[in-house]
Amino acid sequence: MLKLLALLSQIRWYNISLLLLGQYLTACFVFAPVDLRWNILLDINTHLIAWSGAFILAFGFLINSFYDYAVDTINRPKQSAFERLVSKRTSLNTAIFLLVLGLLGAWLVGFKALLFFGLFAVGLWYHSHRLKNLPIVSHTSAAILALTPFFGMSVYHNFSSIHTFAYGALLGLTLFSREMLKDLLMLKGDVIIGRKTVASEFGEDKTRFALMASAMVAWIPTFFTRGLFSPYAEIGIFIILVLLSIATLIALKSTQLRGLRWAHLIYKIILVIGVLTLPFL
Repeated sequence: MLKLLALLSQIRWYNISLLLLGQYLTACFVFAPVDLRWNILLDINTHLIAWSGAFILAFGFLINSFYDYAVDTINRPKQSAFERLVSKRTSLNTAIFLLVLGLLGAWLVGFKALLFFGLFAVGLWYHSHRLKNLPIVSHTSAAILALTPFFGMSVYHNFSSIHTFAYGALLGLTLFSREMLKDLLMLKGDVIIGRKTVASEFGEDKTRFALMASAMVAWIPTFFTRGLFSPYAEIGIFIILVLLSIATLIALKSTQLRGLRWAHLIYKIILVIGVLTLPFL
């Protein structure tokens, strides 16, 4: 049981659950007309796309955990020790199994879906293998990859609109800021192993300034499209922006890891609110 819990921790079950919930809410309440929402749940391809994205993202987390073994041991010794109850071999075998499941589900949808999720898997691996050592590029790729399954769902349902794109940009900038905050949280381990990040290359002060700039830019896409959202969506967006500003202020003033962890917790809350706001778009 402990090994199973350790494996779920490596997979980041919280993020996977949030992704699945977000995909289903988007498919049912955003992509489908009101009178066809039940048909979405009866469409087997919608389920296959949602779960293919979840399985492949879980594969990505396991691969990332493999590459981050050294830095996690330094920055998160207790959690890392717990997750190491599962051997590297078991983690890699599980990652391959999840990858096969994800690609199999995509193949059942069609060749285009298989190609899309195949490229998604390659992108996740390449992010961990190479891009994580490139400041800014790493943050951008992480934000894009996190939103990629939603893009796959929108392509399948042939849906696009300005306001959903703006909302996706808001969540993408939030994810980008979160990755920037992680640089501050993981600075010790990154410096010791020699990983290049914004914080290790340019210093903590410049990282905090970049974090503030990113949070400010997040206001732009939704501000110019605010008239396209429903009143309930506007409330959710306003809460997200306020919490994003609070998290940024905490990060700016915090000189200890405790404050940065509080800011990181707020980012998690923001993402939950972001997913729960989807039905009102």
